[in-house]
Amino acid sequence: MLGLGVEPLVALPHRLLVNFSEYNLKVLFSRNAFIVGIVASPAGRVLKLDSILTQDEELWLGIDVLIFNTWHWWLHTGRKQPWDLIQVGKQNYTDMDRLVAYEKALNTWARWVNSNVDPNKTKVFFQGVSPDHSK
Repeated sequence: MLGLGVEPLVALPHRLLVNFSEYNLKVLFSRNAFIVGIVASPAGRVLKLDSILTQDEELWLGIDVLIFNTWHWWLHTGRKQPWDLIQVGKQNYTDMDRLVAYEKALNTWARWVNSNVDPNKTKVFFQGVSPDHSK
């Protein structure tokens, strides 16, 4: 118990689901830096810009407040890049302009939110870091 009727329900890497039982309110903070999925394949780790992982969908559904934070994954290259290929539809790329990739990922996420979230029941917040924050 965190105090004042606040109970952590799920603590996963980069995610925290908290239940405010006195208010019948569940809040999920998801620092899912990619929003879209990275999956293992025979060719390596694939960043799928047009797909949300089922486990993320299952976690996001039914939450009262969703808070997303993508940080600055589009700046990662070399060893800091956690994927080997980027996939859009059936097309694979070894790399692409990171802001184009980020836009595709955000559009995928936004379509999921628009299709799956009832704005009368769930509030969605998005936080990202400016692509020029390191300058």
